[in-house]
Amino acid sequence: MKKKIFILLLLILMVSGCGKKKEELVLVTEAGFAPYEYYENGEIVGVDIDICKRIAKELGMELKIKDVAFDSIINEVKTKKSDIGAAGISHTDERAREVDFTNNYMESKQVLVVKKDSYLKSPSMLSDEKIAVQLGTVADTYLTEKVPTVKIVREKKFLAAIQDLIDDKVSGVVMDEVPAKELITSDMVILEEPLVIDYYGMVVRKGNKKLLSIANKVIDEMKENGSIDEALLEHMGVKENVSKKNSLIDKFYYSVIYDGRYKYIIEGIINTIIIAIGAVILGVLFGGIASIIRNINGNTGKLKILNLLAKWYVTVIRGTPVILQLMIIYYVIFKSAQVNIVLVGILSFGINSGAYVAEIIRAGIQSVDKGQIEAGYALGLPYRYVMSKIVIPEALKNILPALGNEFITLVKETSVGAYIGIIELTKASDIIASRTYDYFFPLILVALIYLLITLVLTKVFNTMEERLNHARD
Repeated sequence: MKKKIFILLLLILMVSGCGKKKEELVLVTEAGFAPYEYYENGEIVGVDIDICKRIAKELGMELKIKDVAFDSIINEVKTKKSDIGAAGISHTDERAREVDFTNNYMESKQVLVVKKDSYLKSPSMLSDEKIAVQLGTVADTYLTEKVPTVKIVREKKFLAAIQDLIDDKVSGVVMDEVPAKELITSDMVILEEPLVIDYYGMVVRKGNKKLLSIANKVIDEMKENGSIDEALLEHMGVKENVSKKNSLIDKFYYSVIYDGRYKYIIEGIINTIIIAIGAVILGVLFGGIASIIRNINGNTGKLKILNLLAKWYVTVIRGTPVILQLMIIYYVIFKSAQVNIVLVGILSFGINSGAYVAEIIRAGIQSVDKGQIEAGYALGLPYRYVMSKIVIPEALKNILPALGNEFITLVKETSVGAYIGIIELTKASDIIASRTYDYFFPLILVALIYLLITLVLTKVFNTMEERLNHARD
C-alpha cells in the first residue's frame, strides 16, 4: 500500500511539473507608437516587442505584455509591477534616477510636423507658437526646458496631437520621426531639420542587474547583426491605406470588422460592466455601513469614533478625483503586489462610489417623516426594529433613483481605468484609433455604446421604481 501511494505521489509530482508554466517576463509599454509597438490581429507587435521576445527567450521565460499610458511606464517598472519597460523611451537624468536604462538600440530624431502651407520652416521659429506633443515624451521635456515661450498642448496619444494639427488647434507637432512618417496626412510635411537627436533605450528596475545584463547583451547582438534594422523595416510596412476609408461603411469595416477589432470593443464592454457591477456592490456595502454608523450616532450618540472615521471617509473620497484614487491604490497600496488590474478597478471605484452611496442612503433615511419614527418608539419598538421595518422600506423609495444614477455614473467613470492598463471601452477606442489613424469614428462608436448601456440601465431602474411604487400602493 505504501509503495502504491509513493508511486501515485510521484506521478502527481511528475504531471504537475510537466504542466508548470514558464516564468513570465512582464513588459510594460504604450501600444500606440508604431512601428515600435502597436496592435495587429489582436496582439501587440513592433520593434520593441521583437527585442523583448529575444530577451525573454534568452532568459528562458515567456513574454507577457501590458499596455498602459506612457507616463505610467516608469512607475510600473519602479514598483515591480512590470520587469522591463519599452515604448521609445529616451534617456533623461530624471528617469535615470528612478530606473536603469539599457544600452541604446535606436536613434531618435525629434522633428516638427506642420501643414504644407505653414509659415513655419524651421524649429528655430517656434517661439510663442502653440505646439502639440505626447505627454511625458522627450519632445515634451525638450520644449519645456529649451523653448519655454512655446505654448505646449500635451496629449495622451501622438494621434491626438496629429488630430490637433488637422483641426488647426496647433501650429505643429513635435514627435519622433519614425512614427511621424506613419501618422502624417497628405497635407502635412516633416521639416528636415530635427529639434534634437536622441536615443531610445529600455528601462528596468534599479538593482535588477541580471535582467539589465541580458537585455544589453541581446540589444548589442541585434544591433551588430542588423536584426533591429530589419525589424524596423518590417514593421514600417504595416500602415493601412487610410485614403480608402471614406464612406461610413468603410469606416465601420476598418474600425470594427477588419483585423478582428470588434474583440477590443467586446472586451471593453465586458470589463466596463464587470467593474461597474463589482464597484456598485462594494459601494452599497461601504456606503451602507458608513450611513448606518452616522445614523446611529445621530440618533443615539453612540459610535463616536466610527462616526468620525465615516465622516473623514466621505470627505476625503468626495474631495479627491477618482483617477487620483485609482493611481494611489494601484501604485502605492498595491505597490509590490501582482494584483489583477480589473480587481483594482473594482476596489477603487467601489471605494469611490461608497462615499456617494453613504450620503444617498443617509439622505433617504432623513427624508422619512420623523412622526413615523416617533410612532414606532411610542409603540415600544426597539431602534433596530424601527429602522428595519419602518424607516428602510420607506427610505428605499427615495434612495433607488439616486442609486440608479450612481450606477450609471460608475459605468462612465470606468473610462479612467485605461491609466493602469484596463481595456475598457475608451481604451478600446484608443487601440482602434492607433491603427486606423482616425479618432472620430471609434470615439463616436464607443459613445453610442455608452449611450445604449445608459438607456438600458435607465429602463431597468425605471421599471424597478414603478414596481416598488405599485407594491407600496
